[in-house]
Amino acid sequence: MSSVFRKLPDSERNTNASLYFGNIDPQCTELLMYELFVQFGPVKNINMPKDRVLKTHQGYGFVEFKNPLDAKYTEDILRGVRLHGKLLKLKKLESKPQTLQRQQIGTFVNSKSELLSDKYIDVGASVFVNNLNPLIDEKFLMNTFSKFGTIIKEPEIKRDHEGNSMGFGFVTFGDFETSDLVIEKLNNTILMNSKISLDYAFKNELGENGKKVRHGDEAERKLAANAKKNNLLKLKNSGRVSKKSKHR
Repeated sequence: MSSVFRKLPDSERNTNASLYFGNIDPQCTELLMYELFVQFGPVKNINMPKDRVLKTHQGYGFVEFKNPLDAKYTEDILRGVRLHGKLLKLKKLESKPQTLQRQQIGTFVNSKSELLSDKYIDVGASVFVNNLNPLIDEKFLMNTFSKFGTIIKEPEIKRDHEGNSMGFGFVTFGDFETSDLVIEKLNNTILMNSKISLDYAFKNELGENGKKVRHGDEAERKLAANAKKNNLLKLKNSGRVSKKSKHR
């Protein structure tokens, strides 16, 4: 049975027969979850990612059945069920390859009228988002954070060589007013069952003391303020002023 609990590469996983399960109490072990799911059909694989330090699961996991119909049946039957007082959350995995998913996400993001990486000046309002749920993708970040203001680059989620989310990403805004507001409102809030943390991302270059420096410092803010004052936050290669510049 130990092979049932090993992590499978995406290439070996049948996503049509797989479910994500979340909001799991710390008392729920892989064995307990296996015994729950096997009641609805033969289980091929079950995995609950663990904290590297504490060696405890992180409140979610993935189960793959041998038959796709069993996955659908399980999702329907267990809807609304509670384990140790917590509502079990189930979601069908996407059946498309990671590479195709990312291409479609990119198409979606680039079709958004507010995505102006080739038009807006990047003032450095780049936000680091940590502890992301593995099911969150770039499209989800775009939908969530664009509600606060203009995003000028495609949101980025760092992924491993298999295409799996590493749990953190970056969102770049067109001004510091928006990025400040996002950090204030969303830091330490729950996003898809995970408590996320937000801060300004580190710059690529080191500071004068040889240490990493975050975006959003006084120098960047002064440059951004001068650009705004002198009406330089315009659409590049165009005589038009951006919507955001017009209304400020």
